[in-house]
Amino acid sequence: MAQLPEDFCRKVAAARREQGLTQSALAKAAGCAQSAISMFESGHPEKLSMEFVEKIAGILKIPMAEKPRTQIPELPPAFSLQKGYCPNPACLSNIPYIINDELFVWPELILLTDNIKYCVTCGEVLERRCPGCERPVTAEGACCASCGHPRVLATLPPGVSSELWVIGRRDEIRQWRSLLQPRYCQQR
Repeated sequence: MAQLPEDFCRKVAAARREQGLTQSALAKAAGCAQSAISMFESGHPEKLSMEFVEKIAGILKIPMAEKPRTQIPELPPAFSLQKGYCPNPACLSNIPYIINDELFVWPELILLTDNIKYCVTCGEVLERRCPGCERPVTAEGACCASCGHPRVLATLPPGVSSELWVIGRRDEIRQWRSLLQPRYCQQR
């Protein structure tokens, strides 16, 4: 991840607009997700790695002097906090949603310890890395902040309406969570 000032994010957005590029076109040229470009331009520089920032700066011809080159130093593995998520699309801890007729799944990130290696909801082994770029999970989201690859791949059988499936699935998740709510309240 790159450590960037918000004004640089605004410069990227302004340069893209001046050149008449859509976020999707820029994302395709840089090899990342449109949603990552959108979040980056909205003032969330942590959504893109420095590798993608450099590609974007080159595409938009932003002078090297204006392009920040600092990176957040990575902690040694012994000190880094590992996060994981359940890769099972049918798990009730994962929230499905639709954007532009595409099915996405937003997994709940879990801080991993020596005792927590499996999903407490379905028992699946928790995923620690992006299935697309193999980088460690660091940020929330349905897609990897570095490469844009979906974290949980959800496919439906042919003929199943994704919109109806998402509505039904979210109802199931609400019911499941409402059943657990009283238990959480009693323990506190």
